[in-house]
Amino acid sequence: MFVAITLELEDGRQACIKFAENPEQGAHVECERSPRCEHDFSRDHCALLFRAIDVPYDGDALESVRTVLKQRKAEDLFRAIHTSPGFLDPPQFEIVPQWDNESTKELVELYLTGFTLSMLAGHFFLTKEDIVRQLSAVVFDDHALVRDSSKPRHQKTWAWQEIQFLITQMQVGRSPTQISALMERGSLGIAFKLFEALPVPIPKAIIEKYDVSHGQEPLPLGVIEQGAP
Repeated sequence: MFVAITLELEDGRQACIKFAENPEQGAHVECERSPRCEHDFSRDHCALLFRAIDVPYDGDALESVRTVLKQRKAEDLFRAIHTSPGFLDPPQFEIVPQWDNESTKELVELYLTGFTLSMLAGHFFLTKEDIVRQLSAVVFDDHALVRDSSKPRHQKTWAWQEIQFLITQMQVGRSPTQISALMERGSLGIAFKLFEALPVPIPKAIIEKYDVSHGQEPLPLGVIEQGAP
């Protein structure tokens, strides 16, 4: 059994990606027309491939490809297959975004102009999780976000009281990891909620460090002093 996707690339080339079922090892992929190439992806490779374009994967590559079609992400999948550096080195196949000062500056500037997590992920060709992790690292100096399924409220709907508590904790300068110790949620889920639902203030020190242009658009709570109470 297989699922095939035909698409026209931005440069006018016609491409066809054929995913064949391979329950034992992941998936066999044939890229017909342009370019002509074949790929054998393990389950781990498949997980990283679909994670790169923010599509769920539970071990069934064909079901994930069907989701790609529903979400109109065929070209994103094509790019992930052929450009993800993680697939070039099988012993270390982890897709790790390369953030430098320029890309981080752009990330902060776009966030300040009102870009949502989905918009930022699309702009940088990353997942929303990648964006959340980098924003947390930059804004909160929090580099250790974890998805903790042992927390009682893991992936449960947020109550308004929880969001109010987040606001107060953010105002006193606590990071997602520090807040997680006080809540029944993991730090990754807390960071997601912070950047999805609230205008997270950007410390003045970060604005100065990356020479961020933030004066064009009036955004409430856009900048605060580093370490303000």
